[in-house]
Amino acid sequence: MLFEASLTRVLSSGLIITSILAGKASALPGRTVTTRTKVPLDSTAHSWTYVIPSHVQDGAARVRFDIPTTGSKLDTQALLTLDSPQLSILNSSVFDWWYFDAVSAQDPRESLTVTFFTATAAAFPWLPSNESSVLIAYLWISFANGTILEEYVPATIATVVGGQGASSPSSGNWSSTGFSWAALKDDLSAYEVIISSEKLQVEGRFSLTSTLGPHLPCGITSESTTLEFAPHIGWAALKPNAVGQVDINVKGSRLQFQGPAYHDKRPRAKIRKNWSDRPFAESVQSWYWGHGQIGPYSVVWFSYLALDDPSQTTYVSSYVARDGQVLVSSCNSTVLTVRPIGDPETGARYPPLAGDIPDGFHLQFDLGEEGWLRANVSGTRIAGDGKYYFRWAGTMTGEVSQSEAERSQNACDAGCSSITARDAESVLTGSAIFEQFVLAE
Repeated sequence: MLFEASLTRVLSSGLIITSILAGKASALPGRTVTTRTKVPLDSTAHSWTYVIPSHVQDGAARVRFDIPTTGSKLDTQALLTLDSPQLSILNSSVFDWWYFDAVSAQDPRESLTVTFFTATAAAFPWLPSNESSVLIAYLWISFANGTILEEYVPATIATVVGGQGASSPSSGNWSSTGFSWAALKDDLSAYEVIISSEKLQVEGRFSLTSTLGPHLPCGITSESTTLEFAPHIGWAALKPNAVGQVDINVKGSRLQFQGPAYHDKRPRAKIRKNWSDRPFAESVQSWYWGHGQIGPYSVVWFSYLALDDPSQTTYVSSYVARDGQVLVSSCNSTVLTVRPIGDPETGARYPPLAGDIPDGFHLQFDLGEEGWLRANVSGTRIAGDGKYYFRWAGTMTGEVSQSEAERSQNACDAGCSSITARDAESVLTGSAIFEQFVLAE
């Protein structure tokens, strides 16, 4: 017979973790144990509650950059771990966040982005430097008439709950902000973000639904799967391919649409999660990321150059799905190419320099036996600082084509005089959200 004992870890830094552990009833009679240790990133706890304080914590942070896996699929525990905090403490050099967005399928000028930050401005310079709280709920909204709203609210404390048997498989509440999220199903196939901010005069809901699993930087491998997309950069796209429903009232104006949605977690994190063990500005030379829907294809791209890397290695991660089937989930640099489009001196050079403003990007995905997906993406700027960072919402146009010449120069038998490409599919269109960071001067 198994029991569930509550184990609460209270850190001297102020971060509190409550875990649910499985054990034999005869071993521990359901007592509560309190101990002072670091966050056990390698813990086998079935569920957890993280209570994150709003102040900077002292000490060195441990960071999770891989998870144990078996076979080609994530088990429930590994899946839920992806959406949990990835740092043992939050000092001034590290960052972690939960990112959610959606763009209208009918009019890509309409978009919504919500990010739950745990970071300082020293670690991620685009956060407000005058805020003492390391817990920031950030909101970006764009309307079809060109109106753009960018607002944030600092939190007094953040609570992240998750795991098997928890009140929610994944949820976060940035207290005093009116911003929260919750996974509605144990397999994380549905999320809801709720905004009820009197301060910002914004109220409404944003839901994401998808039956496909997460995209990890290099896919899923047996025994252990890396979450490190590039040196010091962790990333997990929990919902790379979702349908978003947005219904938000913004200072008396209603924004309501359906379209491609995304959630991830990254060192700066459809749902996205990002995290890092060092300041953003010490790692990034250039960063191109985006997601969208083009015809029946859902795509995610990430192309990155590390700062002060003499080899100029291009780190990429690509994801393509069609009709519920994943075609590509890879970090192979031959599978994805992302290049800026525009004036070769002010926007289209590669590698880029700070201040370059491209007109858009050209994407090329190698789909293996399915051919090549080539697309151009362009749009309206909805966020950024005018030099180092830009985010756009806009349109994708492209096609999928198959060429035996491109697939293999050895495909012809001896004496073959010509290789004819198959006709390309008709032009595909869709919506996307995408961004650029360039820190190299």
